[in-house]
Amino acid sequence: MNQTLESSYADAPSEPSTYSENVPRPPDTPPQTRSWWSRMWHNLGRDAILVLPGFFISLIGFIVLITMFSVSISTIVIWIGALLLPVTLYVATGFANLSRARARQWGAPIAEVVRRPRGRGISGWFGVIAEGRRWLDLLFEAVFALPIRLFTFSVVIPWFFGALGGMTYFFWGRFLPDDNTDLISFIAAWWNDTPVVALGFGAEATFQFIAGVILLVTFPFVLHAMARLEIAAITAGLAPGHDEVTAAGKARAGDFTGHAPDGTASATSSGSRVPGLPAANSFLTRAAGEGWFWLISIFVGVVLVAVGWPVTAALYESSTVIAMLVALGQSGALVLAVRRPVTAIIVGLISAAAGIILTADSFGLVWPWTATSILSLLFLHLIIGLRHSWLHLVILWSLSTVLGALSLTMPHAGGLSGALANVITTVSLTAGISIVAVIGNLWIRGRTQLATERQLSAEELAKRQELEERNRIAQELHDVVAHSMSVISVQATTARYRLPELDTRSVEEFDSIAGSARQALNEMRGLLAILRGGRDADLAPQPMIDDIPDLVEATRGSGAEVELEFPAGPIPLNPTTGLTAFRLVQEALSNALRHAPGAPIRVSVRTDERQLWVGVVNGVPGSNQPDESLDQPDESMDRSDGGSGQPDGGHLGGGFGLKGMRERVEALDGTLHVGPTAEGGFEVLATLPAG
Repeated sequence: MNQTLESSYADAPSEPSTYSENVPRPPDTPPQTRSWWSRMWHNLGRDAILVLPGFFISLIGFIVLITMFSVSISTIVIWIGALLLPVTLYVATGFANLSRARARQWGAPIAEVVRRPRGRGISGWFGVIAEGRRWLDLLFEAVFALPIRLFTFSVVIPWFFGALGGMTYFFWGRFLPDDNTDLISFIAAWWNDTPVVALGFGAEATFQFIAGVILLVTFPFVLHAMARLEIAAITAGLAPGHDEVTAAGKARAGDFTGHAPDGTASATSSGSRVPGLPAANSFLTRAAGEGWFWLISIFVGVVLVAVGWPVTAALYESSTVIAMLVALGQSGALVLAVRRPVTAIIVGLISAAAGIILTADSFGLVWPWTATSILSLLFLHLIIGLRHSWLHLVILWSLSTVLGALSLTMPHAGGLSGALANVITTVSLTAGISIVAVIGNLWIRGRTQLATERQLSAEELAKRQELEERNRIAQELHDVVAHSMSVISVQATTARYRLPELDTRSVEEFDSIAGSARQALNEMRGLLAILRGGRDADLAPQPMIDDIPDLVEATRGSGAEVELEFPAGPIPLNPTTGLTAFRLVQEALSNALRHAPGAPIRVSVRTDERQLWVGVVNGVPGSNQPDESLDQPDESMDRSDGGSGQPDGGHLGGGFGLKGMRERVEALDGTLHVGPTAEGGFEVLATLPAG
């Protein structure tokens, strides 16, 4: 019998044809951890699919959206723009949804966006203009997407072709003009501080080959870094807020392949935005709420560096290196302001003071606050005011005002009146932007609190509806099932008094029925208490695997022929595994008795240090010997509840028995096989982890 059970496990198909259509089927092969080489190729292909087409998509989107938006704004006075502007927003939403879909395909935890129900007619058409998310989509796709993807594309393509060209330089380098000086010669001359001397084609080809190999080896890491940068930008600009996410969207967020972005098997397939994703993506999830602050601070910082550095160095005739450091400090303060307000204030004021000292010798120019310094200071006030408490903003404004006043005491090539006007203007602008930032902060906090209250209200409503539904189910169980079980218990208990002609065997049979009915009623009372949410439900030990022999003995009392193979010694299992094994045997025996009355049944339980095997096999009704597998009727009968049956059995279980079995087993990362045997029987075979 052991050999038969082992062969049943070995021959068990992964997807038997007897599965009901509404029952989930196990995968053909269990998920396996990928090797390093497989993960590298997986990431390489996934990152390339994200980065390379992104530039061309953004280029098309930039041209289309800028053109449509410009035409809409320029013709809005004649009402053509009013009709075209909603179309522009719809197109921007389309490009944004494409970016979100590509990011989710890559593995980023970006959920779907809830769209406000649109009315009909003209009001519904113009109502699109009032949706803030569509304007944010337009801003991202028209302003931020193209520069970011242009940068990633410009890094990846030269890197790859540089590697390819370096490794193949030996073949095409011979065709270069003879007067072309080799790169290795310049490097050798610079390193040795000697005149440039040609080292020959062999030295240049060797150098190019080594450089190409280095570029090729580092290419996957560079490509992955650029993909991460693009994903961070998409998450920051396009991830929906708390009040814009649907449950279905959350369910679809994440990797559609069921693997985490690092190529390893994920805990969930197409899971929510959190389970199954690597720890690196937790930063993306946290950054989603402050994404636009990151985008704006980085974008403005890059622009200020690109403008302020050359302007300070050329127009004010300052040191190029110091001008670069001042520009980087002012831009870095904007980025730090998103998370570190105190550090941002210190870095920003030190950079501003350095800029004032650096440009003190200028004459006839804006001083002490240059144009780029004023812009940097304004954005610093704005970000700190919107992101942090008003105390940080007051400290920043006060210190910048004091710094401007102290600059008036410094020797300056220009006049005092111009410097004083500059300081007054700067102080006034920063005060005005501070007021705007405080109002915006209050508005953002109010919106956040409102979204939180709505979420809490929705959760409370869902809990109340769930409790009402559970009470309704409990009432139905009480009125129908519990009443019927009570009638059975009373009739079986009083049978010996109502029918005195019963023999001893019949009386024992009725007593067994009465005991089973009372046990079912006790379990039903506990179930009803749990469904009604009562905390005073009776607590009793759950059945364990050691209770299987008693279950088999009770089944034999009903007249069934049951053979049991059970370990003699104690079985060390955790309670959950033991309960699952008991419920599997209980369900399989019940189905065999119901669908194949009179069929011989065999129950087998085996275990080792790692796994537990449970098998319930019934033969064909009316056979003399236990079948080697479980009984199963012809195609017209119901097979979805885990038991076999006869052609006239009908659809009794509706698939819930087998579905419950599979859910219990898969919750423990086990495997379950149910299906017919070659002899016409039916089998239930389960493998559970023993730990």
